[in-house]
Amino acid sequence: MLTSIVTYVSHHGILIANSGIPLFSQSVFYQVFLLIPIIAIEAFIHHQKLSISIRRSAWLAFYTNIISTLLGGILVIIPFGAFLGQSLLGSSVPVQPGAFPFLPLEIMVTLIPMYVFSAVVEGWVGSLSLKKIDRLDRKMIRRSFWLANAFTYGMLEVLAIAQLVKGYLEGRG
Repeated sequence: MLTSIVTYVSHHGILIANSGIPLFSQSVFYQVFLLIPIIAIEAFIHHQKLSISIRRSAWLAFYTNIISTLLGGILVIIPFGAFLGQSLLGSSVPVQPGAFPFLPLEIMVTLIPMYVFSAVVEGWVGSLSLKKIDRLDRKMIRRSFWLANAFTYGMLEVLAIAQLVKGYLEGRG
């Protein structure tokens, strides 16, 4: 199993915030580039929905994404991608990079459970960190995280769809 995990991590690079980002690139620069609008969008939504300062909402969006990514990598991506993929499919990557149209389609499908995982984890962490603010109840905080993640995962879905369309326009499919 350790070999599978090492193989998986070496093929997929570093996981940087928001569980869906590493699906799009093994380039750390591109992952960080995708993270910037995600934090901005989520911070804006938390600022609007929870009436907290933009500075606090930016920090909230930043560290909840880091936590959800680390937990997602440890609990979801590595075990399922490395262990189950290796034992069931003989590969830690169900669809090899560059396999068109299956890779964009796999990303589109995989983003759905990742959205749920991110929203649940970030909502839980966010409600723990904001529980000191009396006017905010946990339900309100969790709604903000579900909405924020809906926007950012929607953005990632559009990116996957654009990759699919681009591939067809380039004659790869």
